[in-house]
Amino acid sequence: MRISLNWLREFVDVEAKPKQLKADLTAMGLNVESLATASGDWLMEVEVTTNRPDCLSHYGVAREVAAFYRKPLKPLKFAVEESPPRASERISIEIADPALCARYCGRVVENVHVAPSPDWLAHRLDAMGQRPINNIADVTNYALMELGHPLHAFDLDRIREHRIIVRRARPGEPLRTLDGADRRLTANDLVIADAARPVALAGVMGGEDTEISLSTRAVLLESAWFDPASIRRAAKSQGLHTEASHRFERGADIEMAPVALDRAAALIAELAGGKILSGRVDLYPAPPKRDAILLRPAEISRLLGTKLAAEEVERILGALGFTVNRANGAGWRVEPPSFRLDVTREVDLIEEVARQFGYDRLPARVRPAPPRIEGDLDREKVLEVTDVLTGLGYREIIPSSMVDPADNALFTDRPPVPLANPLSQDASALRSSALVSMVRALEFNLDRGLSDLRFFELGKTYQAVASEHPQERRVLTLGLAGHRRPASVHDAGRELDFFDLKADIERLFEPFDLPGLRFDLGSRLAYEPGLSGQYLNGSEGLAVFGRLKSEIKRHYKLRSDAWLAEIDLERLLAVALRPRVFRPYPKFPAVQRDFSLVVPASLSYGQLAEAIEKLGVEEIRCVEPVERKTAAELPAGILPEGHVSLLLRVTFQSMARTLTGEEVEDAAGRICRALELQGARLRS
Repeated sequence: MRISLNWLREFVDVEAKPKQLKADLTAMGLNVESLATASGDWLMEVEVTTNRPDCLSHYGVAREVAAFYRKPLKPLKFAVEESPPRASERISIEIADPALCARYCGRVVENVHVAPSPDWLAHRLDAMGQRPINNIADVTNYALMELGHPLHAFDLDRIREHRIIVRRARPGEPLRTLDGADRRLTANDLVIADAARPVALAGVMGGEDTEISLSTRAVLLESAWFDPASIRRAAKSQGLHTEASHRFERGADIEMAPVALDRAAALIAELAGGKILSGRVDLYPAPPKRDAILLRPAEISRLLGTKLAAEEVERILGALGFTVNRANGAGWRVEPPSFRLDVTREVDLIEEVARQFGYDRLPARVRPAPPRIEGDLDREKVLEVTDVLTGLGYREIIPSSMVDPADNALFTDRPPVPLANPLSQDASALRSSALVSMVRALEFNLDRGLSDLRFFELGKTYQAVASEHPQERRVLTLGLAGHRRPASVHDAGRELDFFDLKADIERLFEPFDLPGLRFDLGSRLAYEPGLSGQYLNGSEGLAVFGRLKSEIKRHYKLRSDAWLAEIDLERLLAVALRPRVFRPYPKFPAVQRDFSLVVPASLSYGQLAEAIEKLGVEEIRCVEPVERKTAAELPAGILPEGHVSLLLRVTFQSMARTLTGEEVEDAAGRICRALELQGARLRS
């Protein structure tokens, strides 16, 4: 919001220098982003937060300044000279949807002469960043900048039957707005209509059919209050953002509607030579009643850490427009003004007192810590996950959960959750698979010359259910591309493969107590057949991973293979962390034995390792596959058809003594018999 210092001084006598005023406004929560001179005036760009629409005007900022500097705020009084006949004889107004339009006021000004605005008005609007149009339209913009309440002027003679109906639009109903765009309205849009068609999109923009022109002789001035949510939906769906919608979306002051109307009518009569017809047409079906809030001195002291004089509390709140009444020694009963919709609780009132009193004047005190602080187990597990992944060289990314449904369909057959008011087609649904966001991140970085990538995301996926809100599920996604190690003068480069990703997932699971963890082959929609797998904990799926399917790789034009993993984070976090136990280093030597096996090609290493583990031999420390060869890699006749050669290396070691040859031989024999039961045998 741009604020003119000269305009501000019309409502409050500001004696502070511009730079001091800038600092004081920032201290009270109205951050001044810039300060500049312009034609004998000072202009300030004030950042107004979404909860303070009352400060989107010069009068609203003047109220804050008056309270801070203990100056009187000049009252709003406008001389409206009325003439017969009554306005209600020239125009009829009906509110068909009072839930969306709680108040609608109108005034009629006749015999106007539309012309360019005088220099003072044009220069002031130009300083505010508003383009001068004519004396009627400029008056409505001037009143908006001054009082913060949007107005609109219609050419009364173009309103059919001189009737105004505030209603919802009919589906597909057309309206050409003042920007020249032809729009198709929906049943969610609130419109201002005459007897035949819409003439304005309520709270957003007027229609071209009833705009003020040089031929206009009679003006209908509109001042209303519209439901913020409905204005936000309409502006978003129509792709419009105006000064009016900006204020209505945040909550306009319903009691300012007739005041702003009178201000604009008086200015039009002064600048355009018109006469104001007697009386306002003011439809106000159900004036809202706000309950008083109990404000206690003890709560002020508890939150601010200091005691404030009762007179100071009453002065601050009174200057800000609150009605303050003593409550029989228990504090005050405070009624918020109509323009402060953000104040609903006692703590809100205390914040108002603190802002005006000055945060820098409050004592710096450290509140005592609570006697017990209970640990957040889920948080500890998430930190363990991030520690492991960052140690493996991964970087965390935080992409958007909103995706293109067509992209989402490449990765899963579960439909995404469509958004009611999407920002664009690329962000029109909540994803049902996190892989789409990960591949987008890999694509973005690969296209910019980064070749070796390791990313992870702790995010959510969404699924539509019968209830009102979609079901959310936490998921951990991994994405890799490039090399395990790049080429150098010391070594040849090596690209990432299936086992690099598999090893990272196994390392990720190490801190968790997963006695039923097992690997299994598997394939999903997004993964290349034969290069994917899954981890299960008992019968529950825990992770699915593999290489991105070639068709999807070509669709995204990826410069290298992408390896992806989806880990069910909710199931993982439901598992306890393994207790950290110190194991002393062994004092006795280890013995290694190699087993050269002929194994059916369909038999996995995991099945062999599981058979050895089930023996329960305490002295077995490690089982690892050392070499695997197919029949094509060996001389003819060495291997039967459908078999491979596998070299297993088993390490034996005792923590209590040196193992004897007989003990090792006995354990080796038990291993051979267990492997034979699986279909493996020693090579002769």
